[in-house]
Amino acid sequence: MASSSNSRPTTAGSTGGVSSPFGSSTSSSEGPDGPSPPSASPEPPTTTTSSLGHTTYPSTSSTSSSAHPHPQTYAANNNNNVAGSPRSPTFAQDENTRLLAPGSPTTEHTRMGMTSPLRSSPLNPTAPTSTSPTPPPSSFSFTRPASSTLATAPSASLVTSTSSSTSRPASRSSSTTHFLGARPRTAASARSADDYGGAPPSSPLSPGPFSPGTTLSMSMTMINRESSAFSFADHDPGSRGSMILYRLADDPRDRDRESAFINNSLQPPKLGQRNSMASSRDSMYSFSGDSKYPSGVGVGVGVGYIPQPRGLVPYAYEPELDDGGPPDEEDFLHDPNAKGGVRGQRGAFPWRGILNVAVIVVLIGALLCLFVLYPVVRYYGDRERNLRIEGNVRINATGQAPVLFQMPQPIDPDTPQSARTRTGFDGQDYELVFSDEFNVEGRSFYPGDDPFWEAVDLWYGVTGDVEWYDPSQVVTKDGHLVITIDSTDTAGRGVTKGSTAPFTAADNHGLKYRSGMIQTWNKFCFTSGYVEVSVTFPGPTSSTAGYWPGAWTMGNLGRPGYQATTDGMWPYTYDECDLGTFPNQTNPDGATPAAAKFSDQSRSRYNNELSWLSGQRASACSCPGSDHPGPAVNVGRGAPEIDIFEASIDKVTKSGGTVSQSAQFAPFAHDYSYQNDSEDKWKNFDPGRTRANTFKGSAVQQSVSGVTTVPDDMFQGSGARFTSFGFEYYGHPQHRDDGYVMWQVDGKPTHRVGAGAVGPDMGAGGAMIGRRLIPEEPMALVLNLGMSPNWQDIVESSMMFPGEMLVDYVRVYQRKNEINVGCDPKGYPTKKYIDDHLEAYQNVNMTLWKWDKPKNSLWSGGC
Repeated sequence: MASSSNSRPTTAGSTGGVSSPFGSSTSSSEGPDGPSPPSASPEPPTTTTSSLGHTTYPSTSSTSSSAHPHPQTYAANNNNNVAGSPRSPTFAQDENTRLLAPGSPTTEHTRMGMTSPLRSSPLNPTAPTSTSPTPPPSSFSFTRPASSTLATAPSASLVTSTSSSTSRPASRSSSTTHFLGARPRTAASARSADDYGGAPPSSPLSPGPFSPGTTLSMSMTMINRESSAFSFADHDPGSRGSMILYRLADDPRDRDRESAFINNSLQPPKLGQRNSMASSRDSMYSFSGDSKYPSGVGVGVGVGYIPQPRGLVPYAYEPELDDGGPPDEEDFLHDPNAKGGVRGQRGAFPWRGILNVAVIVVLIGALLCLFVLYPVVRYYGDRERNLRIEGNVRINATGQAPVLFQMPQPIDPDTPQSARTRTGFDGQDYELVFSDEFNVEGRSFYPGDDPFWEAVDLWYGVTGDVEWYDPSQVVTKDGHLVITIDSTDTAGRGVTKGSTAPFTAADNHGLKYRSGMIQTWNKFCFTSGYVEVSVTFPGPTSSTAGYWPGAWTMGNLGRPGYQATTDGMWPYTYDECDLGTFPNQTNPDGATPAAAKFSDQSRSRYNNELSWLSGQRASACSCPGSDHPGPAVNVGRGAPEIDIFEASIDKVTKSGGTVSQSAQFAPFAHDYSYQNDSEDKWKNFDPGRTRANTFKGSAVQQSVSGVTTVPDDMFQGSGARFTSFGFEYYGHPQHRDDGYVMWQVDGKPTHRVGAGAVGPDMGAGGAMIGRRLIPEEPMALVLNLGMSPNWQDIVESSMMFPGEMLVDYVRVYQRKNEINVGCDPKGYPTKKYIDDHLEAYQNVNMTLWKWDKPKNSLWSGGC
């Protein structure tokens, strides 16, 4: 091939070959059949340094400079290519893409001396298809275009890195630098061949001698000097543009590691022989045999090994080579015309996008359920259990109650599951909070023997009883609680299992009869709910007269049988500050009101006076600092009573058994009256067997009660069938108008008393008192079998001894959402007050309260 007339002159001592900064020189000549292979110089020459500081390696041979031995022609000015030289592709830059857009389509393109067909691809869909074979690669020449057409490529700093990188380039979205389209090269930036010692630099195909310690960084420094340019002449308008990509190069640190780098580095795929060319300043470098994706190792082996630099290494990238093969899967991601599909198929429904959105929605929903919905549902689901746990020391935080050896449970395990819930008379759901089935044989109830019950050892003198209550008279046998009443007339021993006869009056505190009473005072209490017992009555038939069987409840501030504790407490259920709290319910003058001075319903033994009570001890009128049970001195406290039953013969017909079911109140309305003008205040559910009690009270109590006939077969000698008795009541300080008490016999309702029945009595002729309350105090249970002429006439001929009252069970229920068990509730405390006055609660012989009673703010003198 003929050389250009403006070929670069060589310096003295140089050869016609290209001087290479890689440390070796080769020479080549071009014959009629193409370029001849380069031949290595046998000895490394002495290096020299140019005026610009570039190190050159002059060749030791003396080849004429008139004809360049390499198949590249170097031009130093703006002359056109010499006729006959191959045309290099010239590329136009598209500013809207990182790829270089082709000028015009053609079936073939000339690329670095190699002709190949242009294939259609997603990135080049307009390229025509050619079936002509691809000619083999051939030599090529470049002629420098005019300075006005030269374009410079931005210089790239080489970053030193010891990390290896794969030889495959980045994807089409990788950072690239165009061969053309950068700023134009100026005349000042075009330097003469003298800058390189009068000879063009050598290339890897024609290297000069090199020292093994020399690295490629020298040549890379030359490539990246200011105003570096990369160009191809005579652009074929049908070809696509080339570009520069950068990769991290690998650089062994010593010769011992060079072989390992060469052998172990990942070699890129080759799509055919490839010649990449770069132009830096006035020099051209041609890399023969490089891969489509340059690797991170050097060229050659042994002393001829040319290590590449560490850092970023520029190389030419040809998109046409990729487009010529089958499309990659990710090509559709870069094709703006591709649409939808799970795999990016054009025109397909966008299932992938919908699936992605659906997964995100599901994840968000799951997180909301986990961190928002679940805690709310759990809170309300566990609320009922948590309310029962709160304040119950026998239940842990998870709601578990330990079952320990010989440790009693508030709910008897023998209670059937069917009996653990009920629907109340008020329509509410109730659940069991306490039960005793008395199935354990031989239980005793002396003080300390039982956790819930205690039998008393006393004479119940306040009601004029004729028996002594002895703990030995209360036992369990055959699955029942047995309370036995004995007489000194009983001569036989062991007539019944619970009998302690024979005994004398001297053995029995001078009394003829001996019986029993048990109570849960200060051990088990409940506030509002339903209590039920199943019992049989003593006596041969329902016409027996003389026994006083009873099951009842009393506020925990009063202990049944301990008279001092009930002084000024029983049966008060009052939270008003008026003369109803005064002794005898009269003003300090003792003359008013008139209703308190005289009552037709009172008895002559009380001088027909309305009240002989000593006044409410812990009233709402108590002065600050008073000895008051709390929670505050302005809260009225007492020991009210509600009876489950008190049995007797029918006092009107003198035949058949009956029970009185009543609630006791204080202070008293005039003539012990209560209001019954509406069913909400008073209601009789079964007039055929229930009637209002004609006894409404006395100077020591006001009673609102009903009398109901009992079955004949429930008595000891007439079948002893267990019959249920109970009452349901509701008393709440925030809902006092909703209070009520309702009783039942044998599972059927008998009568009901509403809060309005015991309302204020402030009218003309009234007692000038406020409303009494349905009890809000914690209530304890009492079971007893007594005898008293104050209750009914005692007819021994109608009685039998030993007489027995059997109790099958005791069960207490409360509304599911209003569980309130315990004798010391927060709103109505009792423990401290009892502890501060323990003598009164333990000394049965103390009949009056010996401590100073709270001063009443309305009494003369005030606080």
